[in-house]
Amino acid sequence: MFVVFLSVAQDLTKTRMLGGVDVIPPVFTGIDIIKSNDFGSINDYLEERVQYPEESESRWIEGTTIVQFTVLANGELDDFRVVSSVTSDIDNEVIKVLKLTDGMWSPGKNNGTPVAMEREVSVTFQMENSDHVKLARKFYNRANKRLLKNKPLKALRILNHAIVYQPNDYSILFLRGRTQLIVGNMAGACQDWNRLKSLGSDLGDAYLEKHCEMDDYAVNK
Repeated sequence: MFVVFLSVAQDLTKTRMLGGVDVIPPVFTGIDIIKSNDFGSINDYLEERVQYPEESESRWIEGTTIVQFTVLANGELDDFRVVSSVTSDIDNEVIKVLKLTDGMWSPGKNNGTPVAMEREVSVTFQMENSDHVKLARKFYNRANKRLLKNKPLKALRILNHAIVYQPNDYSILFLRGRTQLIVGNMAGACQDWNRLKSLGSDLGDAYLEKHCEMDDYAVNK
């Protein structure tokens, strides 16, 4: 038996003022039949429709997949990107259901003018009685021990397991970025630190400034 928890990863529903520009992020509106069935949010819509892929369920594979997509000015969806993956079948299941919401979004606005904007949704697939925080912390501690023994490649593999359970955890993202730097994966390191920055953490800022100033690595700055 499984339990699926769903959540919108970032609060993008509030009107914001950026440099005197009135910015309103995209909002999921649904359609009349959805509203009549009490689907009050994208979370409700996903929870009703997302299915645990049979292969992943049978293998007791768990974790949180994060998908970014663009809500175009006409309310249609485009450019689906997996930010954090569990397995390809789980990722594809989330994207498949998200694509069903095409045309059910009120586009973001810039000073009243509809514009294309990004949204991000995370979906957690969790077996009953499973503790993802505890599992992620276990892998994190194991990775630290491997680093202390100068085994960064093993540490990186372990951190990749940890991130599946807690993809937005600051400490895991930061340590994986440092570990990727050690093994020579500069692009991966900068991606992790930029992800930290996009989540509101300054934990990786010093590393971003030192290692990720080149155009090839400067993401979400």
